[in-house]
Amino acid sequence: MRQYETMVIIDAMISDDAIKAEVETIGNNITSGNGEILRRDDWGKRKLAYTINKRQHGYYVIFYYKAEAATVAAMEAALKLNENVLRWMTLADYPMSEIVYDQTQAQTTEEIIPVDAEEGEAE
Repeated sequence: MRQYETMVIIDAMISDDAIKAEVETIGNNITSGNGEILRRDDWGKRKLAYTINKRQHGYYVIFYYKAEAATVAAMEAALKLNENVLRWMTLADYPMSEIVYDQTQAQTTEEIIPVDAEEGEAE
């Protein structure tokens, strides 16, 4: 099984109960195909950057999960037929759940040299 991340934008104009049902349906599509949901991030209702299907707002949800390729294909086929889903995107092998932020590796702003600065003349 590979690890996947799928972001789904659901039409925000439907009722909150319908949005919750859509999210649960997507989760059930993953688990019914022997997938394992590692984490789910609900971003909630947000303004879209551009109009999609005459909609200005969408409900964002991200699923992090492990599944077979056939499970992902079946879930995306169901998303394609769902009129309440505005957009979706699936990324493979994105181990978000395993990333640990190490502050000692962070770069401070003093260490950044401007691109347009000539050698020896950093501002």
